[in-house]
Amino acid sequence: MNAMRDLVQKALFIVMFSLIGSGSVLVAEASETSESLKEQYMLVDENQQEIVDYMIRENLTIEEVYSAFPIISAQLTAGEIEQLKTKFPKLHTQENLEYEQTADNELESAKVLGASPSLISPYTGAGVKVAILDSGIDVTHRDLKVKGGFCSLSFDCAPDVPYTDDNGHGTHVAGIVAALKNNTGIVGLAPAVDLYSVKAMNAFGSGSTESLVSGIEWALKNKMDIINMSITTDDNDVALRTALQTAYNKGILIVASVGNNGETTNKAVLYPARYSSVIGVGAVKNDLTKMPESAVGPEVELVAPGDSILSTFPIEWDYEDGRTDGYTRLSGTSMAAPHVTGLLAIYKERFPQMTNVELRTLITSTAKDLGVKGRDNLYGFGLIQYLPELPYSVNFTKTSATGKVVLSTTDPKLLKVVMNDKSLKLKDGQLEIYGVKGKKEIFVTSVDAQKKQTIERQYVEFKAPAYSDVKNSQPFSGPVGYLAGKNQIKGFQDGTFRPYTAINRGEAAVLIGRALGYSGTPTKTKFSDVSPSSYASGYIDAAVKAKVISGFTDGTFRPEANVTRAEMAIMISKAYQLTATSNKSFTDVNSSIAAYNAIMSLANTGITSGYKDGTFKPYEKMTRSDFSVFLSRAQNDLFKLTSS
Repeated sequence: MNAMRDLVQKALFIVMFSLIGSGSVLVAEASETSESLKEQYMLVDENQQEIVDYMIRENLTIEEVYSAFPIISAQLTAGEIEQLKTKFPKLHTQENLEYEQTADNELESAKVLGASPSLISPYTGAGVKVAILDSGIDVTHRDLKVKGGFCSLSFDCAPDVPYTDDNGHGTHVAGIVAALKNNTGIVGLAPAVDLYSVKAMNAFGSGSTESLVSGIEWALKNKMDIINMSITTDDNDVALRTALQTAYNKGILIVASVGNNGETTNKAVLYPARYSSVIGVGAVKNDLTKMPESAVGPEVELVAPGDSILSTFPIEWDYEDGRTDGYTRLSGTSMAAPHVTGLLAIYKERFPQMTNVELRTLITSTAKDLGVKGRDNLYGFGLIQYLPELPYSVNFTKTSATGKVVLSTTDPKLLKVVMNDKSLKLKDGQLEIYGVKGKKEIFVTSVDAQKKQTIERQYVEFKAPAYSDVKNSQPFSGPVGYLAGKNQIKGFQDGTFRPYTAINRGEAAVLIGRALGYSGTPTKTKFSDVSPSSYASGYIDAAVKAKVISGFTDGTFRPEANVTRAEMAIMISKAYQLTATSNKSFTDVNSSIAAYNAIMSLANTGITSGYKDGTFKPYEKMTRSDFSVFLSRAQNDLFKLTSS
């Protein structure tokens, strides 16, 4: 008896850890209630084998059974956890906790801006193009990623990378905006921006009208979103003013330091911060009082920290603080300006449709008032702030499970939610979003009492499933997450999903069988090439008996043969009893092919509309990602698209 039991258990474990996923019996699809949403748990008990046996009998989903210690990883609902605790009172259960490497040091100044990484999250400035018009940026610095750049100097451009830094000032400014979140040094306010170096100042910190205008022209032609200019001059430069006004009129945000002449006779704001097209930024100390050297005047629009700011610096010039580590402290309005640039990048990511004028209004209207009430010549509108909640933001309650996040809201401001250019429909105030580990973006449109619409980019975060070769930017990520959450498909032991690998008939039978709730217990079949111990044998036998799939006249099933799109259409059509009433036509499909009715039924139900060239390509091989898309569309209307 023990030998027989061991054989059965071995077969079951082969199913559970097969390359395409768990072989446990399919459980019913989770509803939207938190009680039935599955989460990943770790189970600890010395009676590991007894618990495994019980979970198999009760169709509870096992992820992994560790052989080195008495721990089981499982996907369970809250109700199933209580069921296990009742059966095994000593069982310790815990959620699958997450751990991170030692984090970067956040900017000390970030806290007073409400801009600590934890508060700004999930926004990082991703996709926003920021140009640092300065002395260049050290392209070799480990904490900076320079995407490109330009040297506008007639001379003094380095021979290898012309826009690298030979002074240090530009590198320090860049770090405040964009130092990477890479577990070293510091993390900037917007670490994921597309950072560009426009070298318009030489090694001595000097530039010219020509170098500045040329740099601005490059920024305009290369579609920068924000230009940071931590530079000053006493002169009203008409050419520079014209270039900046043109860039501003074209939608670029321009940020500049007001100058460090606050203790001199001429305390007025210097150029270019003095121009109306530019956001002039003054500097405050740690106690939020104005730094004495910060210039004053009606052109001061905002203030930000500028006292002893630690940021990135070229190692070859990093000697003043006695630590040659690529970081140093500098003070002044030059350090204040990039704080504003960094937060503007965050807001630009969050509100991608806002104009530069609207974003400028946003940061001035939400600034923390300092000094006398209202705008003044010392602090402008006040200290720039980051506000996670704004009057036009729509807040969702989020409930997560494997591959799925449910968003709930009753906010009357909500007008629509768009993902992948497709409007999502709320059902009873809820939205279902599917994906794999990581972020997926949605665009939420709100409307206020004056009918003004605001589009906000929000992110939905998935904890599982995790595959190294599937990202949420890929169109099949939703279907893959959906099927993984229903325990219908999994990845491989090396952490991959292999989306572009052709799927074979054995794998297809398993996926169809799991979707239909067939037992996956290995069994003997009528096919000469299907072993009774095969992970797919039980599903193949059940699918054949249900007439969803068939073998060949020579008595074989050919489980390793690749599945074509025509075969896929037949399987899905039979599995879901679809009817062929579509008037859709494909240039390469006619009534003479065996799969004609099946293909038409898929077109009729919105599972496919073929390729853009009017073909269906019935004999093309199906990949794992393709099969996931079609199978998910057959089960859930959310995935039915206009093309496949």
